[in-house]
Order: sequence, then structure tokens, then C-alpha cells
Amino acid sequence: MSYAELAVTTNFSFLRGASHPGEFVERAGQLAYTAIGIADRNSLAGVVRAYEQWKKLENPPKLLVGARLVFRDGTPDILAYPKNRKAYGWLCRLLSIGKLRAEKGDCLLDLKDLQENRRGLLLIVMPPADAKRALPALAAFKSDVWLAASMLYTGEDRRRLRDLKAVAHAARVPLIAVNDALYHDPERRDLQDVVTCIREHVTLQEAGLKLQANAERHLKPADEMARLFSACPEAVAETVRFAGKITFTLAELGQRYPREPVPRGKTADQHLRALTEAGLRWRYPAGVPPAVAELAEKELRFIADGQIAHYFLTVHDIVKFARG
Repeated sequence: MSYAELAVTTNFSFLRGASHPGEFVERAGQLAYTAIGIADRNSLAGVVRAYEQWKKLENPPKLLVGARLVFRDGTPDILAYPKNRKAYGWLCRLLSIGKLRAEKGDCLLDLKDLQENRRGLLLIVMPPADAKRALPALAAFKSDVWLAASMLYTGEDRRRLRDLKAVAHAARVPLIAVNDALYHDPERRDLQDVVTCIREHVTLQEAGLKLQANAERHLKPADEMARLFSACPEAVAETVRFAGKITFTLAELGQRYPREPVPRGKTADQHLRALTEAGLRWRYPAGVPPAVAELAEKELRFIADGQIAHYFLTVHDIVKFARG
């Protein structure tokens, strides 16, 4: 049985997740998942640490980069996953819009923001307690949208799954299985309770329904997910189809510096060398000390090897401008 977990909240969702991104990735590998998606709250912060651990595994699952979009206008949470590099740029743009209009550490988004910046994004709507409230969010998008379903042993799972299937059918979107994981292993449930109390400013004795009802918000084996969704096996199969639509990986990202203009007939490295030598003559009119000249040469070789001369030319122009 194949399965991909797409709703993962790490400890980079401050005071919400109780496991490190790397722990999720490692556990997903142990469970032989097809893929695991990291989707923190209005943030991409956790995916870098997940990627670091992913690179260390021998047979890692596919790592999907996403974000859990939380809105201020009553829209249910939506998991957003970019299909490709360009779509990743649109997701970054969307998150920047929300953060620029908020205080530090917050992000204020409306459904309209997502509608205007959703190019290439795959969207999973996380339904509230009343599944029908997800319909407006589903109707806002014509394609590449799914409705999530989770089975969390609350006593109402069968009824809720029936309602979600009806909503998905009415909206003509696929139903997709998630476990909405807050930690990688059930032993972390106690820690998740503690961070919840810190977030809500209550004690464990006062927390009541603010805490999760059980310790089921962890990564489960694929056969367990298949058992839970035996009444809707297509929802589990949909997780693998969803993951297959995504080609983007963090390996596609790299340092990209502005391409500063250089004098005709010179490369960026040659221009930087000329500026460095002129600066050294200005700083040491009586002659450049051998140790300084050796260090400068070492740095210039390093810059040339890394092909990052344009970065230092940009800094040079900024300093020159600041000095008038």
C-alpha cells in the first residue's frame, strides 16, 4: 500500500507542532511513504531543515515543499504546494504579501490574495467542523483543488467522512486523505499539550477542549491509513497521485545575484580584481603588505570559483552610492 502524508505541521509552526522537520522526514522514510509534505503555518521555514535530513537518508520519500495558508476572513486553512519552480515563486510572493501587512511574526491573508497569486499551486482545503463551510473555498478555484479528510478517532469519523464525500461530490473535487500530523510519534503528544497551553496561556488543568482529544496526530503506516479509509480507499490513492503532480524540489534553488554591469571587454571577476587592486593601492600607498596581498588573492580566487563576483560588485556600488 502506498501513501503520502501531505498535512504536516512542524515545530516551525510556533507553539503548534511538536516535532522537528527532520524527525518527520526520517519517520516517513521508516514508514516507506511515497512522499511527505511539510506545510507549516503561513511559512516555508521548516522545509529547509526537512531537506537537510532528507539528503542524509538512503531511500528517502519524495519531499514536498508547501505551506499551510491561514486566513483572516473566515476561509478554512488551505495547504498550498507549488508544482514547479515558478509556482514556488508565486507561493513566496503570496506569503510576503501577508507578512508585509502584519506585525513581525504574523501573516494576514485573505482568500482574494490566494486567488490572485495561485499560479501553479496545488491546493488542499482543510475543512472545518462543519464540512459544508468548505464549499466557498472549493468553489473559488476551478482546478487543482482537493478536499482533505482525516480520521482522528473522535467518535464521529464515519459521519464526518460521509459528509466530506458529499461536499466533495457537490464541488466536483477529489477527496484526499490526511492525518493532519502535529508530531512524528505518539510519544510527543505530551509535548504538544504543553506547547498548546503556552500558546493559549492556560495550565494543563485549565486547557480542557483546547487540547487534542487523543494522541492520533502522528504519522501512521500506510496500511493503517488504508484501514481507516476502508470506506473511501480512493482518498488514500489520491495522495500518491497528488504527489506525482509535483516536480519542484529545493535543489532547484540557488543564490542568484543581480547582474551588475561591467566595463566593456571585462568579466565580472576581472572588474572586481581591478577595483580590489585600486583599493589596495589607495589603502597602502607605500606598498601593499605581502600578507594582505596574499589574503586578497585568496579571496578573489574563492569568489571566482563560486561565481559570485556580481554580489561584491553590487555591495561596492551600494557603498559608493551611500558615500555620495
